[in-house]
Amino acid sequence: MRKWIIVVAAAFLLAGIWAMTADKFRGGGKQAVSGYAFDGRMSQDTLNRYLSRSVQTTYLFWENSDPEKMREWLRFIKNTGAKHIGRAAMIWTEFEYDETMFANAGQMAEAVHAQDPEVILQAGIFETTAKSVNDIPIPAWVFEEFGLPRENRNFKYEAMLYPDGRYLDNWGPGQSVPDITQTETQLFFFYRAKRFIDLGYESIHFGQVRLVGEEDTSYAEWNRLLKRIRAYAEERGRRHNVLLDAHTNEVYDDEDSASSNASDRKLTFDFVGYPARVKPLLHFPQETKLEIDYMDSIYRNTIGGLHPQGWVASNSPYLIELDNYGGTNGTPGKSEPFWPWGYDEIAWFAHQSDDYRRSWLAYAYDWMETNDPNGHIQMPAYRTLGYAPVGSNKEYNALMSSKSYPSSFGDEETIKAIWEDAPKSGMIVDELKDLTRAYKLSRRVIYDPRPSSSFGGDEKRLTNESGNNEYVIYKAPFASGKGVLSSFTVEAWLAESDPSADLRFYVSADDDGYEPYTPGKKTAESAANKTIYTGDHFPKGTKYLKIRFSDNPGAAQIGKVTLNYESIDE
Repeated sequence: MRKWIIVVAAAFLLAGIWAMTADKFRGGGKQAVSGYAFDGRMSQDTLNRYLSRSVQTTYLFWENSDPEKMREWLRFIKNTGAKHIGRAAMIWTEFEYDETMFANAGQMAEAVHAQDPEVILQAGIFETTAKSVNDIPIPAWVFEEFGLPRENRNFKYEAMLYPDGRYLDNWGPGQSVPDITQTETQLFFFYRAKRFIDLGYESIHFGQVRLVGEEDTSYAEWNRLLKRIRAYAEERGRRHNVLLDAHTNEVYDDEDSASSNASDRKLTFDFVGYPARVKPLLHFPQETKLEIDYMDSIYRNTIGGLHPQGWVASNSPYLIELDNYGGTNGTPGKSEPFWPWGYDEIAWFAHQSDDYRRSWLAYAYDWMETNDPNGHIQMPAYRTLGYAPVGSNKEYNALMSSKSYPSSFGDEETIKAIWEDAPKSGMIVDELKDLTRAYKLSRRVIYDPRPSSSFGGDEKRLTNESGNNEYVIYKAPFASGKGVLSSFTVEAWLAESDPSADLRFYVSADDDGYEPYTPGKKTAESAANKTIYTGDHFPKGTKYLKIRFSDNPGAAQIGKVTLNYESIDE
């Protein structure tokens, strides 16, 4: 077996504990191993386990310089059970801080792996270069890797750029997009990847690969570079492997592909990292949903082929993230493409109330689990808010508030609860504080604008702005894929003068084929125009409940909805 080389500070680990953990990684003997254990190539199940416990903590390495803050992040990782720490070490364009970054990134890796050796730390190598790279010396091993004569020189910013001046100063003066077909860019990227791998990082995100590869036919140069990085990790990596991903979905390694058939073509990346593309809800300010085929989202659309880890994937695994790209477009409250309610995704999220953020995370997790087994939501943990700070907070921070982080957003326990085993049965109560408990709704559903005094003081009620088959859909929680509805109660207000105001109900096992369902119905004792609908004894496997309004706008309003569910073997 290949020698396992890991650089770890002795102060962090007792030798006996480390030896026992190493044996588990090697799979030696008959000792039961963790679902996160690997040495060399990673199984499909293991990769998905890691992605299902991923958090994004951009620039986490800086927190290493403050012992109290570092302790808080170690506590967060342990408390939530996070296993893949995204963007933990990276530089965007401030390469003058490179050595400080690598030093802190290494110390942080030692501390994280001392606490949990199974955690994968992710580094970032992005679509950026800057004049400050001119001050970074090129080690001899970089030239040796590429079979070039050794030179006593630094990296050259100008040699990384597109020859035609494309994307010059794209990120600011002296900060540009590099061209992957330039040898200098490849030298620089390999240099960074090797240093991260030597520090114990086992995942690297490469950002906008297409932007850097506009002149790279069939991504040939990208593939050659990434194979160098994989080869180095296989020999010298912490567990002889490195996971590579990017914002790009369509990349194959045609040079190593067996044929032109998609199932035989070799995938370049282990997974795709992509923005969530949250969709603003037209009639509900600040609220969003996830939706298949909305803009350029990748839900159910990742490519398939021979995976770099050695198995065939019908579709590539992927992470969606609440992305940052400036904070705001300058018009908060007004949605434009890619700017939900005038913000980038993480700034939109950070500007929501505590209750909404936490409920939205649970909704998004359930939606992903329901709609695509290949996809996972990367929980937000630490990310810049750009030009859209929330009060004094320039970053979103999921930690519980503490002396070190007095103004954190405090979503930590929600992340932990979402990742814990779902209950086998339970109740969902939707009082319409927001729409996170509703799975889906049609385009012209709105909050009823009339005063609550006419509706028993019920402050929020859903109704239809127009006719034509408007509806709301609820569903049982994912509950490991086996959650089914056991009963429901819907409180509604019906126009007494309109006999057609009655709501219609439909049930489904798959959100595709719906069949009519006749609920129990009675007039509420509290008001003559309030009706209570109840249901149970559904067809086997029922997970979805569709409530359709009459085609008379505003004739019916849905108030409080209560769902009971249970998890059964299918």
